Amino acid sequence: MIIDLRKIIGRGKEEETFFFEYSPELDIDLPNGELVLPVKINGTARITGRHSAFIECEIAFTVKGSCTRCLRPAEKTFLECVAEDCNENDENAYPVVNDRIDLTDIVNDKILTSIPVSFLCDENCKGLCPKCGANLNDGDCKCK
Repeated sequence: MIIDLRKIIGRGKEEETFFFEYSPELDIDLPNGELVLPVKINGTARITGRHSAFIECEIAFTVKGSCTRCLRPAEKTFLECVAEDCNENDENAYPVVNDRIDLTDIVNDKILTSIPVSFLCDENCKGLCPKCGANLNDGDCKCK
């Protein structure tokens, strides 16, 4: 997932669209959590200087795991927007190395920070009875 700024400039452009499918190997901090592959990245790279660019993209990915309330299997699709400066000389920006931007860190960072701590099968999930463990989504339990 490399954006080559020299090639964009060489084509006489200041901006270029891109699309990548990516299969990261990330540890998802969810019970039984995993990414459904591939992750899809669709965006634009805009040249902002001699060795810098502004990246705007959407990252579409799906996560499978267990609901944190009732433990049933759950699957959620996320569409996350990214807007990042990339610069050869700015330590606060994602790096440009040899006029190339590697989107790997940008995408991985966004995926990992987008997954919620509470992963629910449904926003109205009632969870498990704390006494008997019955799934309250299936009806009331016999506890008093």
